[in-house]
Amino acid sequence: MALQRAGEQSAAGRRIVRVAEPNERERRVFARRGFDRATIQDIARAAKLSEGSIYNYFRSKEELLVHIPQHLVRPLFIPLVEGDVPETLGEAEEILLGVCHGMVARVQEYAPFLKVFLSALPHLSPATREHYMQLLPTYAAERLERFLREGIRRGIFRADINVEIAARLLPGMLLLFLMTQEVLLVHPIVAQGYDRIIPEAVRLFLYGATPRVLTHRPPATS
Repeated sequence: MALQRAGEQSAAGRRIVRVAEPNERERRVFARRGFDRATIQDIARAAKLSEGSIYNYFRSKEELLVHIPQHLVRPLFIPLVEGDVPETLGEAEEILLGVCHGMVARVQEYAPFLKVFLSALPHLSPATREHYMQLLPTYAAERLERFLREGIRRGIFRADINVEIAARLLPGMLLLFLMTQEVLLVHPIVAQGYDRIIPEAVRLFLYGATPRVLTHRPPATS
């Protein structure tokens, strides 16, 4: 029963996430009205669901709000779980590059909603904030932890890596940068393209800042 409800909630969430879609101007309920003024009735109308059906899956507007980011971001981490297990450090780098470029695209596309989400986050109840942490940051860290542990097992990564810390550094570092660059500020803090920024972030995470011997040729940047 719990699994069925979770699946139904996920399906409802996928429809509700459309209220944040930037190409659906009339559906941008949160971005247009703000978190405080948007009502469950507004959201239901935009998502083409009944108001009662939303309450079947989400106990409050707060709970609904924190579910939207997971539907935007969670699919990006599928390659870390369901993709081919990397055999080399170069393959691991390519996988992480793909995940990080996906994060950039989502943050850029949904910047109007993310502004609303950030403004509402401090006002959410402690229980709702904890629920959000379990839905997204913890989920992302656990997937990256598994990826790192498999890399250690295969001899790709150092055996002495603290995976609990490392798995939270890359998403945290990149998301903080993206939210600052794309959501909070009018002008970018780094005047370079993401074809340079993302490889630099991934390589800094994988190799640090010390000189290293290249075992593979890094992707070309323009």
